[in-house]
Amino acid sequence: MFGASWLLVRLGLAQRPAGASWTQFFGVCVLCGIGFTMSLFIGGLAFAGLDPSYETRVKLGVLGGSLISGVLGALILARAGRGR
Repeated sequence: MFGASWLLVRLGLAQRPAGASWTQFFGVCVLCGIGFTMSLFIGGLAFAGLDPSYETRVKLGVLGGSLISGVLGALILARAGRGR
C-alpha cells in the first residue's frame, strides 16, 4: 500500500495528507494490515470442505498478522510524533 501511494504522490496523481510526514503516512499504511475480516472470508472460501484444522490455521494466521500490523503501526506512529 505504501509503495503504490508513494508512487502516486511522486507522479503528482495524489497528494500526501496535509501536515503528515512520510513516517506517519507509512505507519498508517502498516495499520492497513489489520483488515482481517476479508482475510477470514477469503481463507474460509479457499479451504472450504477440507479438514477443519485448516480453518483454525487461517484464523490464527490472520489474527497473528493483524496483531503484528497493529503493534508495528502503533509503534511507528508513536515514534513519528505529531510534527513533520
